[in-house]
Amino acid sequence: MPRRSLPIRSSLASAFVLTFLACGGGGGDTKTTPPPVPGPHLSSSPAAQAGYVGDQVTYRVVADGSGLSYQWLKNGTAIPSATTDSLVVTVAGADDQARFSVRVTASAGGLTTSPEAILDVLWADPAVMAGHDHALAITTKGRVYAWGVGGNGQLGLGDWQARTTPTLVNLPAPAVRVAAGWGHSMALLNDGRVFTWGANTKGQLGHGTTTPSNAPAAVSGLTNVVYILAGYDHNLAVKGDNSVWFWGYNSHGQLGLGDKVDRLSPTLSALNAAALTDAALGALHSLVLGGGTVYGCGDNGYGQLGLTYSPSTEYLSWTNLGVNAQSIRTFSLYSTLIGTNGLPYGTGENVYGPLGDGSQTTRYGWVPMSTAGLGGNLAAVVPGQYHTLLLGDAGTASVGYNWYGQLGLGAASTTSSTSSQAIPSLTAIQASAGYCSSYAVLANLTVKAWGYNGNGRLGDGTATDHATPTLVPGLFLGPLPTGVTPPAPVTPGLVKASRLSPAAAANP
Repeated sequence: MPRRSLPIRSSLASAFVLTFLACGGGGGDTKTTPPPVPGPHLSSSPAAQAGYVGDQVTYRVVADGSGLSYQWLKNGTAIPSATTDSLVVTVAGADDQARFSVRVTASAGGLTTSPEAILDVLWADPAVMAGHDHALAITTKGRVYAWGVGGNGQLGLGDWQARTTPTLVNLPAPAVRVAAGWGHSMALLNDGRVFTWGANTKGQLGHGTTTPSNAPAAVSGLTNVVYILAGYDHNLAVKGDNSVWFWGYNSHGQLGLGDKVDRLSPTLSALNAAALTDAALGALHSLVLGGGTVYGCGDNGYGQLGLTYSPSTEYLSWTNLGVNAQSIRTFSLYSTLIGTNGLPYGTGENVYGPLGDGSQTTRYGWVPMSTAGLGGNLAAVVPGQYHTLLLGDAGTASVGYNWYGQLGLGAASTTSSTSSQAIPSLTAIQASAGYCSSYAVLANLTVKAWGYNGNGRLGDGTATDHATPTLVPGLFLGPLPTGVTPPAPVTPGLVKASRLSPAAAANP
């Protein structure tokens, strides 16, 4: 007889055992896992922060409950002694995009960890810098964009082509400042190196040659630099050891080195970076401000130094110009300043009325400039080739040449304005003026441009002139990716305002 009963018995036995256990057989107690204790409720989690190196930012958490303890984390790792409801962080360059969170524990048990909040390290004050026919923009994150004419390689994009929209320049590190000349460009990186590109007929790239370059290249020997400035074809750099260096075009002694010999490489100046608060480089002259007194060198043929005309119009070394100021600016063949009384003055070439003194007469001495139409207190005077912008804390005005609408008044004009007029609905935190184009950075860190738009100088993707300030699409100068509003920018142009400068300035 086949033996098939054993598997059946085994199955029945198994079923009995399972039924017995399911019914509580065996006399054991049932154990139930208690539900987890809920962690504290976070009514406010840490928010993303942004700051410049050396700034302090604060992360905060608000949690409900009593007997709470805190432990802050950086990139998931506990920070020693960070055990309160707030965390103060001194911003360091290595902390860019670091993630901060906090673990909150209740004394009764249970814990909650907040979402992570990013730290955006900022490197530069947002700005647009106009050259003669191109423009550079720098974001708070140190990214540099270029657009406009590119025939001299001044866009630094590896070719000689124009760009009608802002295009990212490839640099090896974040930039802290940019400068634009007639046909060349400069960038100061956060590691203290200076990169230049563009036209080089007078050695303005500082590479020891007169060969142009369409891509950024480091200037040999310039290290630990904290400030840069560009004129038409000559440049200035200040190092962290307070030394001041000049190079480039020197046809009229504008380098202040006592001769008229061009310098193809940075050359040490007799100036000492100890007390200067401003500097400005024009086409054929240079200005520095020390102890409230303005000094100048170079050409005075158009009165741009503010000195009386004489057959000997060149000054090969730094000369006291006999005027006091709190800031100075120049672009071409005229100069402007804000006096110690807070009012603007100008001197030099004035055929198109950029001095705003009610005339079109070239001036060989400082004359008061019109502030008509300016909203609020005067913050900056920004000279261009033939027109000037005046920035107030509640509005912006313009004066001078308006053939292409560069005054931003809504219409171009065949006649020049010799008294400043308000630019409707425009309040800028920084501005720059080029040949016949104007640029303004707004408080929300977007950029508007107006005036001449040949070869895309206005960056809007067209070659159409604009007589009204027009948004440059896609150009945002703020931090990424958090979008946190950064601290207010420092007034561009001041040596003492360099984010990396301890007190860098030049003193005659």
